[in-house]
Amino acid sequence: MNKHLRLRLIGRVALVSGIAFSSACSSRSGEIASEPAYPARAQSGSIDIQVVRDDTQISMTNTTARVLPSGRVWANRWFSREFPGLGVGESITMSLSEFKDEYGDTFRAGGFFATDKPAKLVQVQLETADQLVGLVVVGEQE
Repeated sequence: MNKHLRLRLIGRVALVSGIAFSSACSSRSGEIASEPAYPARAQSGSIDIQVVRDDTQISMTNTTARVLPSGRVWANRWFSREFPGLGVGESITMSLSEFKDEYGDTFRAGGFFATDKPAKLVQVQLETADQLVGLVVVGEQE
């Protein structure tokens, strides 16, 4: 291989390495938050709806006499996801990996392929247009 061709090859390798390195070291500062921050309002009370964790999912049934409107469900005052609403007697199951924080990080739900210990689920709240209410977390928390 002649000297000119070898220098061109080295230059291309350096360019590709530099691009790969700079993209790996980029920060998230320019990204838009994927979910809202935890609301600044105080919790107005609790309703008697039990949230049961089953490994990487949570389930709840509306055992109250009123329809729960759509809004957001909050886990541990940090992670949230949209809540479609829940009629009287209806149930919903949600994957904990769908819960994200304002920076786009997901709830450490665990599971078979998880590399980190799952996060404990200690508090679940429902945020609607006019209030923030607590739900009852029961059973094993992690």
